[in-house]
Amino acid sequence: MVPIIISTETMWLSFAPIASQAEAYYGVSSLAITWSSLSYMLMFILFSLPASWVIDRWGYRPSLIIGAVLTAVFGLLRAIFAEHWTLVLIMQFIIAIGQPFLLNITTKAAANWFPMSERSTAAGILTMAQYLGFVVPMVVAPIVAESSGIPDMLMVFAIIGIVSAVIAIAFTKEKPLSAISDETPPREAVRLESIKSLVANRHYSLILFVSFVSIGIFNTLLTLLETILGPRGFTSEQSGIVGAVFIVAGIIGAVVLPLLSDKKQIRVPFFIGAIAILLPALIGLTYGKELAWVAIIAGIAGFAIMGVAPILFQHGSEAAYPIPEGTSLGMILLMGQVSGAVFVYLFQLLVDSSGSIVPPMLIFAGMTAILLPLTFRMKASVRQSAANTTNQTPLDPGSSR
Repeated sequence: MVPIIISTETMWLSFAPIASQAEAYYGVSSLAITWSSLSYMLMFILFSLPASWVIDRWGYRPSLIIGAVLTAVFGLLRAIFAEHWTLVLIMQFIIAIGQPFLLNITTKAAANWFPMSERSTAAGILTMAQYLGFVVPMVVAPIVAESSGIPDMLMVFAIIGIVSAVIAIAFTKEKPLSAISDETPPREAVRLESIKSLVANRHYSLILFVSFVSIGIFNTLLTLLETILGPRGFTSEQSGIVGAVFIVAGIIGAVVLPLLSDKKQIRVPFFIGAIAILLPALIGLTYGKELAWVAIIAGIAGFAIMGVAPILFQHGSEAAYPIPEGTSLGMILLMGQVSGAVFVYLFQLLVDSSGSIVPPMLIFAGMTAILLPLTFRMKASVRQSAANTTNQTPLDPGSSR
């Protein structure tokens, strides 16, 4: 699963680190290039619930196959027609359809293969694959596009997609031969009643709101990083370095923080810490002028925010139970993509109208400040509390038997 998830995220951000070069090559505006990233957010909004239906009704392997085929076939077509922007953008939109079929499997795969005490870690591994997919274009795209041209860059990504799809389809299994736990997983497909139940769940709704704001900000930073740093004199290569540091630190965080969460059997304190770190980091990314300091700030923010994401996904799955994992995770990711599309578009409009990235960045900081007290209202899920109680060993020698 990991290679194809890396591939779909690589396709998403193909043009993000070389936005100015792509504008010059295709003779289009910066907003036109931004649409290549917005395509993933818009298609996720349209296809997240269908993908969740497939996962909850048929299992995550059929969903994985759909996403893998779309990524490989249309990634190749995008490379073949690389000289024509309209065709490239059409193929990008079709590739984007496959993303929810790949990302929405995270908690379902963890539930099928791991016990409750290890699921945050398992979700962290699959989330880490997304982050690896972010870093590939940040590093590879500027190098290949500069040395060989954009068509060759797209062909490199297409080959990665084809190889990844073959590996995913050939080696992925739905579940182990023997059950990993005694719990009976829910088997209902996505229904309107399920969605209504999630919205009515106050604990889950709070998770949705936090996801809406935080994932939307993250998607905007990742998509428009060159736009944010460029006005202060940072080159495309330097923006790529900052992006790579941000993502690599996030990869480390996605390994370390879920492990700590599973070991300590806690979730909420990690959310509080991550939001507390994001607030000053946004200020630093807004005003920082030295590459080293901006990279350090980006690294700290990436470690916290990207590292806590898989814990948030697993926490949402636990809070939503008995709603199936595909539906609960799909709703969280859907909220993040809706906000991402809106935030990216409005960010670009504010920058174009004001001539500065400061107003939208300060708005992000204000939104993050609002999130902080809300994270204190989050509580451990009933399932997590039950698991903690089960795992505890009685210590009171005077208790009656």
